[in-house]
Amino acid sequence: MEPLRSTDPARIAGYRILGRLGAGGMGVVLLGRSPGGALVAIKLIRAEYADDAGFRTRFRREVAIARQVRNRWAVPVVDADTEAAAPWLATEFVPGPPLSEAVGSGGPLPERSVRALGSMLAEALEAVHGAGLVHRDVKPGNVLLGLDGPRLIDFGIARALDDTVLTATDAIVGSPGFLSPEQAQGRRIGPPSDVFSLGCVLVYAATGGRPFGSGPVEAMLFRTVHDPAELGALPPGLRPVVEASLSKDPAGRPTAGDIRRSFAEDASGGSWLPGPVTHLIAERSARMLALPDIEATSLDAGSTGGTGFPPHPGATPQPGFPAQPGATPAIGAGGRDTTAVPRSPGRRKFLAYVTGGAVLAAAGGTTAWLATAFGGEKDPGGDGKGRGETTAARPELRIGLQADLTGPSAATGKGQERAALLAVEEHNAREDAPFTLRLVVADDGGDEEKAKAAVRRFAEDPLVIAAIGATGADAAREALVAYDEVALPLLSVVDGDTRNLNRIFLSARPRNDMQMLPVAQYLGAKGLHTVALVDDGTEYGRQTTRFLDAGLRGNGRTVFAETVREGTADLDAEAGRIVAKKPDAVVYGGGWRDAARFARALTKAGFRGARLGTQAVHDPRFLAEAGEDAAGWLVVSTAADPASVPSVEAFAAAYRKRFDGAPPLLAAEAYDAVGLIAACVEGTGRTSVTRQDMLPVLRTTRYKGVSKSYAFEPANGMYAGTGVFIYRVERGKFRYVGMDGREV
Repeated sequence: MEPLRSTDPARIAGYRILGRLGAGGMGVVLLGRSPGGALVAIKLIRAEYADDAGFRTRFRREVAIARQVRNRWAVPVVDADTEAAAPWLATEFVPGPPLSEAVGSGGPLPERSVRALGSMLAEALEAVHGAGLVHRDVKPGNVLLGLDGPRLIDFGIARALDDTVLTATDAIVGSPGFLSPEQAQGRRIGPPSDVFSLGCVLVYAATGGRPFGSGPVEAMLFRTVHDPAELGALPPGLRPVVEASLSKDPAGRPTAGDIRRSFAEDASGGSWLPGPVTHLIAERSARMLALPDIEATSLDAGSTGGTGFPPHPGATPQPGFPAQPGATPAIGAGGRDTTAVPRSPGRRKFLAYVTGGAVLAAAGGTTAWLATAFGGEKDPGGDGKGRGETTAARPELRIGLQADLTGPSAATGKGQERAALLAVEEHNAREDAPFTLRLVVADDGGDEEKAKAAVRRFAEDPLVIAAIGATGADAAREALVAYDEVALPLLSVVDGDTRNLNRIFLSARPRNDMQMLPVAQYLGAKGLHTVALVDDGTEYGRQTTRFLDAGLRGNGRTVFAETVREGTADLDAEAGRIVAKKPDAVVYGGGWRDAARFARALTKAGFRGARLGTQAVHDPRFLAEAGEDAAGWLVVSTAADPASVPSVEAFAAAYRKRFDGAPPLLAAEAYDAVGLIAACVEGTGRTSVTRQDMLPVLRTTRYKGVSKSYAFEPANGMYAGTGVFIYRVERGKFRYVGMDGREV
């Protein structure tokens, strides 16, 4: 990293700029830190290109498409402003070295590492191609190495920037020595071009040389088009796949999926890199800790004082879960506070949590006032009419609810619909309510196209000022671009994906990696120094384990990073292999179904240590499938379970009375989302607001709900604080243990 220059900005939006990562003809790449402490790489475009209307149109389109590239081995776009005077976008920062440096300084990688590299990069290219993109510049410098796998960078905007360069200069796009013959000749390219480049990268990784030699650019381009690749030093086990990838005929090359499948067995389980490279990555990660930390929380003029949320009433320390100091008094249910939002714990603080020597950051729910539930007939619109309430004199505002009411998550979706309706009814029953709320419900069935249709429906209704959704995370992601296009704020109580950040999104729950903070503290408090960290090969599994992995290793703990892919047939063998390493604890980051199977396999393998699961394990089906083997599991979740969390007891009783049934998981959070939106409107002091008015208010409002307290990072809409519930499985049920490290 280079120091900043006098012409570089000190801040971009909410990001503090720390240094320069690189520069090119189109702009500069800067290292930034978000208000929550996350490091990002920010690509800032030069003003002369931003003034080109054609460029800005392409840039806007490519950023929207790049957001849809969703793969654990492709660095995600986390934020962007395509309309700024100098447009920019931010991607997740990976502290590891590029492949070019690792090979250039340490020599070629062993065959198994190259096979794993090939499988994971091919998987990333599948996602790029699936989003309708061609990377165009797959080269060693665009492959960053991490402990859990590589990261492909510079996808998405590459085409937008390169189109401009081609128009202006008629230059060849790509890096000589790693581009395809059709690219070298300036012909139209598609996914096979990236496959050719991947083949060149694998040759470099395995031999330290380029398959078409070095020297003058013209000579390399000629050899790429006309000469066979030099593969004499390539290990025989790699040759069939690599040789096919380097076919001069694009139609003769394998697909990215073919390459992934050919090398898949080498991309799972254990360390994938040789020791010297692993040490280099650890050194780079540690260096990031020397960067300036996030600023302390500040309070504005309207503050009531204090920097944290109120604790749960009656909180007392539990072994392994210290009580929270310095809490401020409760502000009351549905209350709006002008206190500046608390910042999410950063990387340096996270490493302190891992040692067990620090207390988790404040954020928590309290038992709150809840209006008495009504009797009588259901009012589908939620306007309170038919219950003796008069709303004619009040202006009406509408909240959209995008939910899966007929698909795989229908039980959760229907619970959210009912809970939101209950909140609307209670608001409308207030004599002092300055406006009437109406709930507009759209069933997406968990389907991506139906999700987009739901957005269009909301967009056409000018009274819809904000939306809550969706039940299914996939449907929510696919609809994000559509919500962005119509500038409609979207509040999600389900989705904690770290990639889903744009100008309209608010994640009303801790993001996937931050839910692991209580796990880190638990491991430290219990003195569990050897940890098997198991992901299921999915993006969710990666997000819930990678940050924890880096933090544990950075503090001298022994971590066995294992990938047991979703749907693996022989889990008994995998569990036996992991248990044979004698870990003190096993942390499983994956879905409930495989977690249940894995729980049975761990028992069969004789494991008696600590077993911990993440949000996805907080599911009644896990209990049913795992049976007695679930006993003792500790589960961290962002959902307040209505069956056991005291703060939602009043809500649960009201729900049962209104709908003659118990509320499911995530119902209390949907109830809170309506209350949050209503409180934001009331906080403006106006009864007529637009969706454009709502976003800045939502991002700067602190709200006390029945499940937890809500606040957001103004720069990116992520949940500020921790807000994680802890459960222990006892007698076939999730028993509430505490929240954010505190016992009730």
